[in-house]
Amino acid sequence: MNEPTRTMAVAVSAAGLWISPDVVRPLDVPALSTPAGLRAWAAAQGPDERRDLWGRLDSQLLLGETVLVTEVRDGWARVNAPLQPSRKDPRGYPGWLPLSQLAAPAEPTGAQVVVTEQVTELRDAPDGRVLADDVSYATVLPARRRQDAFTEVVLPGGGTGWLADKHLDTYRARGPLPTTEQLVAAGRLFLGLMYLAGGTHGLMLDCSGLPHLIYRRFGHSVPRDAGDLALLGEHVEVAELAPGDLAVFQNDETGDVYHTGICTGGEQQVLHVSQPDWACLEGALGERRRRHLVSGRRLRSE
Repeated sequence: MNEPTRTMAVAVSAAGLWISPDVVRPLDVPALSTPAGLRAWAAAQGPDERRDLWGRLDSQLLLGETVLVTEVRDGWARVNAPLQPSRKDPRGYPGWLPLSQLAAPAEPTGAQVVVTEQVTELRDAPDGRVLADDVSYATVLPARRRQDAFTEVVLPGGGTGWLADKHLDTYRARGPLPTTEQLVAAGRLFLGLMYLAGGTHGLMLDCSGLPHLIYRRFGHSVPRDAGDLALLGEHVEVAELAPGDLAVFQNDETGDVYHTGICTGGEQQVLHVSQPDWACLEGALGERRRRHLVSGRRLRSE
C-alpha cells in the first residue's frame, strides 16, 4: 500500500537496508526480528553466506536513525536514509526494511549523546535489566539526565533507557572534523572485526562502513559507499598520503572505485575492512591492493 512520505526512526540496535524484500534469505530472519538478533545472524554467516549477501544488503541503520518512509507493502517499508548521503538518491540511501523495526522518532531534549565503544547495552535503569544489547558505536540518542554513572536516553516510540557514561560522549553535530589521532584510534577499535557486506555496525562492517561510522561518531554525515567517499574532501596523490587520509582503491580493469581504508603511517600502511581477509586489519598492502591504490581524500583537522 502506498502512503504519503513520513519520518520514522529505527527502533532496534541495527536494521538492515535491503535491496528488496524478495532478496531476504531464511538465515536472515534473526536480523529482521524486533529486537534484532545481530549476533545470531552474524554467527550464521560463513564465507559462502557472506559472499551471497552481496546484492542483497546495501547498508545498516542504527538505533534512533531517522528515515523517510515512502511506501509500505506487506510489512516492509521502503525508505531513504538521510544520514547516509548517496548518489543513488538525493533524499538519502534507498532500500527496504521491516516496518516492525521502525517507530516514531525520539522526542528531542536539547542534548544528545553518542556511543563511543564498539557496542554497549541499553538498560531499564542504572545497572538494571538489559533492554537491548549490541547498541553500536556512533549511535546517537537524545539525553535526558544522568544518574549513578549512567545517562537516561529517549528512544524511538516514546520509551527511555540507560547507557553507561563510560561508553558515551557528548554529540556535536557538524562540529570540528576529527583529527588524525581520532580517526586512527577509532579505526583501531574494530581490528579483527568480521567483514560483512553492507555492515555499518560495531559488530559487522564492510570497507566503507568503517569511515562512515567513524565520521558519524564525530558529528558528520558522510556517504557509506566507497565510490561516494572518493568524492569527499581534498584530493591527495598516493605519494603524499598521510595518516588519517582515506585511501581510494580503483579496479584497474573496470575503473570503478571499490574499496577504501584509513591510512595509518609509513609506506602504504592502511587500516581497512578487507573482504579477501574477512576482517578489519592494519598493515602494509599486498601487491594487488598497492596496484589499485590510486589516490586519497583528506577530510580531517590537523
